[in-house]
Amino acid sequence: MTPKIFISYFRRLRSLQLYYLSQFITPQGTHMITWNVYLSNLSSRKDHHVLPHKWFNDIHQCVTVPNSNSLLLDQFSSNAISSNIDLVPTFGSLRKSMKWIATLDEDGSPLFGKQLSKQQYSCKIVHWTSDCVTRPNDVITLTSCPGCSKHVPVTHTKSNPTDVTPLCIIPKLSPLGSLILPTMQERIRHDTTTITSPFTWADLDETVRTYYGQLDIQPNFSPVDVVTFPSPSLPPSLDSAAPLAFAAFLLATPPDNHYCFYTDGSLINLGNPDVSMGWSWVQVLDGAGFFQSIAAHAHRIIHNWPSSTRAEIAAIHAALTVTPPLSTVTIHTDSQSAIDGLRLCATSSYSNSRLYYKTTNFELWAIVEHLISSKSLSVMSVKVKGHSGNFFNDYTDSLANSAHTSSSAILLSDLDQVSPHDFILKYDDILCESNSRRLFKQYSQILWMHRLTRLLRFNFTVTLSSISDFVIDWDLTWFSLNSEFQYDASFTHAHASSHRTFKFKLFLEDLLTLEHLKRIRPDLYIDILSCRSCLDSKEDFTHLFMCKCRRIAMEQILLAYQKHFINKLQEAGDLVKKDPSLIINKFKSLPCWSFSPSN
Repeated sequence: MTPKIFISYFRRLRSLQLYYLSQFITPQGTHMITWNVYLSNLSSRKDHHVLPHKWFNDIHQCVTVPNSNSLLLDQFSSNAISSNIDLVPTFGSLRKSMKWIATLDEDGSPLFGKQLSKQQYSCKIVHWTSDCVTRPNDVITLTSCPGCSKHVPVTHTKSNPTDVTPLCIIPKLSPLGSLILPTMQERIRHDTTTITSPFTWADLDETVRTYYGQLDIQPNFSPVDVVTFPSPSLPPSLDSAAPLAFAAFLLATPPDNHYCFYTDGSLINLGNPDVSMGWSWVQVLDGAGFFQSIAAHAHRIIHNWPSSTRAEIAAIHAALTVTPPLSTVTIHTDSQSAIDGLRLCATSSYSNSRLYYKTTNFELWAIVEHLISSKSLSVMSVKVKGHSGNFFNDYTDSLANSAHTSSSAILLSDLDQVSPHDFILKYDDILCESNSRRLFKQYSQILWMHRLTRLLRFNFTVTLSSISDFVIDWDLTWFSLNSEFQYDASFTHAHASSHRTFKFKLFLEDLLTLEHLKRIRPDLYIDILSCRSCLDSKEDFTHLFMCKCRRIAMEQILLAYQKHFINKLQEAGDLVKKDPSLIINKFKSLPCWSFSPSN
């Protein structure tokens, strides 16, 4: 390019923020980016969607190898910037921060998207596509997916962090195998057609695949992770009660020291005093025949903090307890939460994470993490579909269900010694494994509800012994005492309806007759009492409205209701263009609107 030609283009180049020819070279210094990619990286691209200039095409032909996807000639290439890029994992990022993510799909192809919402173990993303596989040395350029067969098409979405409605979303994606993708623009606006990353797929390919391979998160039912754990970071103290309790269960030693288990948990009678958690594991040998492959099995129960997930964790803990050190272990389970918990054990999340006391079953997971670490086990988890005809999984499930009738329960008494911290949380000599914030909140609610039940107006509740006849809804009581329509955004129409119903229940309870209580518990209410207002008639629900001492007030209420109902009949007549006079006259002639002089 001659100086004269360059000067003629200078104003145009300056408007495109182009000052150095090195701006056309990829970060790793081996390829030249295209003109469209450069334009997509500009902060302002208005009126810049034009064809490449002739001088740009001339430079491209002079400095790149022909038919090589923009590979620079040796004299122009450099390795000033390393292609080993470190990305931040998606798991553990702020709850309200929605990021662009990069991961792999079940075929091992790149998968990109913007988070719409996220929970602890899953997130929803809007799906965007890229041709980075065919153009690995160009910066990653994302375009909105118009809708594909693998994901869910969306026609209208009000609650998402974008200004536009996405065309295709992935409703449930695990963040454990995803990395945050740096982009030039975070938010998707109505005029956004492309999103560009400062890196190429050649820069990120090894990083994404290595991270995905370590956790090996796949949405199908194939084996998902093999992890050898580092040296133990917790004191080896779980060597007494639990191992001795499991010592009776002898395992068959496989020739390759690879132990295969099916684990399952069972929860029954949740919310009742008879709640029970059962667990079981079954050791399976490969190549021993179908029924002969079951080498050993065990089933027991576990106490405290009932949940199906806790029963699943107890089964995994029991299987790992009887496994010899320096072994390879395969855990087959139908619980996704158990698999996610094992993956977190791989990163020592239950001993080092700041979210330790914000999760549930953290101490039991700490024991599992300690067992894997202290025994130097290599653990592989396999997701199986529950109740799908898998013989070994169904057999393990039946063992877990039968554990509820077992007389012996495995009590993990050494939990306090395994805690990775120098303190433990106990209440009434029970180790707390619930979310601490939720536990404190529930405990304070119980204290306040206890004070409420000790009020004089609730003294009669102590005589209500049958749960089925219990007339007080304490959950709704607490909710109603703490919620107000104008301040509580969570107070929906359904809540408002329940709130009004509850207030009407309290009104009926405050009436002198307590008619509701008379119907459900006649043994607690004497049916021979006289009306406390007139003292002339026996008190019942009918006399409440006909008592002469309340005649004026009840007449005003009935006339107001009559007037309101007549107005509604007239409005209905106007809508259908019919005269409602006949119906109104019949309605007025009903005997319920007249009062006897004796009243």
